[in-house]
Amino acid sequence: MTPTTPRSPHAAAALALLAFVPALTWADTPAPNQDMRFVSIGAQADNRHDQELLSTLSLPVGQRGWVQAGVGQSRSVEATGPRKPAIVNGAVGLAGESVQATVSASHRADGGRYRQTDVGTSVDWRRGGSGIGLDVTHRRSQAAGTVAVTGAVGGSTTVPAQARVAGTGLGVHGTLQVTEHLGVYASATRNHYKTSTRQDTTTQPGGLLGADPVLSRALLGGGSFVDRDELALDHGAQVGATWRWTKVALSGEYTAGQLHDGAGAMRSVDVKAAVDVAPGWRVAPGVGRGTTGQGGHATFASLAATYGW
Repeated sequence: MTPTTPRSPHAAAALALLAFVPALTWADTPAPNQDMRFVSIGAQADNRHDQELLSTLSLPVGQRGWVQAGVGQSRSVEATGPRKPAIVNGAVGLAGESVQATVSASHRADGGRYRQTDVGTSVDWRRGGSGIGLDVTHRRSQAAGTVAVTGAVGGSTTVPAQARVAGTGLGVHGTLQVTEHLGVYASATRNHYKTSTRQDTTTQPGGLLGADPVLSRALLGGGSFVDRDELALDHGAQVGATWRWTKVALSGEYTAGQLHDGAGAMRSVDVKAAVDVAPGWRVAPGVGRGTTGQGGHATFASLAATYGW
């Protein structure tokens, strides 16, 4: 499948919200945004010393809207050295009786060494405990560092280099409430990314331009399951199931995808739980195991705490 995606994700976001505002306004009952008032903090880590910490504040607006803001930081070990980007993200949404529209943005930056910006729009249709949704995303990322270059007479030297990845993607996701306790969910994405690289040398003052996938992988990294939001996938899919009791929900999911620039495939299996430990408080531990084309095998774990009022 090769879908046609909008040229501007910002325009798509605006059109999606404008298209669904009437439906939201005319809904017979208030939208269920009372559950959107919460604060959470979560941490992830793996056995390769990759880490991420993220906190989020969510607030309802009126009877049908909500806003979110989050800050955090991740740490990963790349071929060109450790990377510690700060994370800032936000989202706004409008929800009706059976439809919800969301616009979100996320920015990661580690000085001049690494920057990534993602903008996305989602529209969901829901009935009962089941639903289906469409996603449009856009990404721009760049990384800078030094790489080893072999000279004409032998030997090697390190020179500055840059890599950029940009593109738009389209996805679909859905949930199905099979029984009172069992729900299943799935998603699939298709991204169209383009890579450009620059390698500065003393013999070429303007730099050597191209689309070298080896250079791109060295600078942007092979990816980690902890900071999986930094992974550039040409396509990916996920399937999972959740079993709910009164105060506990247990989920298991399988994720697979093809990394951009021929970096191989990624696959992971993980199990998560959500436990209501006190009025308003929920704790969500998780553990998983995965493999990537460049990063090898990794075991990862997560823990999040949420308070809603």
